Formats: sequence, C-alpha cells, structure tokens
Amino acid sequence: METWLNLPETTYKADVYWFGQRLPPDQVLEAVEIVKTKIPGGGMPAFKYFCGICHRKREKLAIQNSWNYPQKM
Repeated sequence: METWLNLPETTYKADVYWFGQRLPPDQVLEAVEIVKTKIPGGGMPAFKYFCGICHRKREKLAIQNSWNYPQKM
C-alpha cells in the first residue's frame, strides 16, 4: 500500500489498522480496489477517499447489526 499511496507508512498505518479491526478483511480490500480504480495515482486524496469508503461501510454494518438484518457481504 505504501508504494501505491506514495505516502510514508506512519501516515496511514494506524488508520488502516483501525479499519481492519472494525471491518471484515474483504470489505477493507474492496475499499482499496474501489479507490485504485477511482484515483489510480494514489497520494493523500486516495487515502482520504479510502477512509471515507471504510467509514460508510462501518456505518452500514453498524446499522445492519443494530436492526439484526442479515448481512450481505
């Protein structure tokens, strides 16, 4: 991920770890794939877009869990 983002690991490591603890791994990887197609150059805009996708996925998962909806993953 460091090569693609062109950012030092210390910039994003804690955030990626945080999302990794709160989302299934396939959801995090899906977010990376989405960002790679939308912002192929990487950099800080790509990282912010990745964080936004992960936040929305986490919110959706929390809503589904609170209403006991079956999860579609």
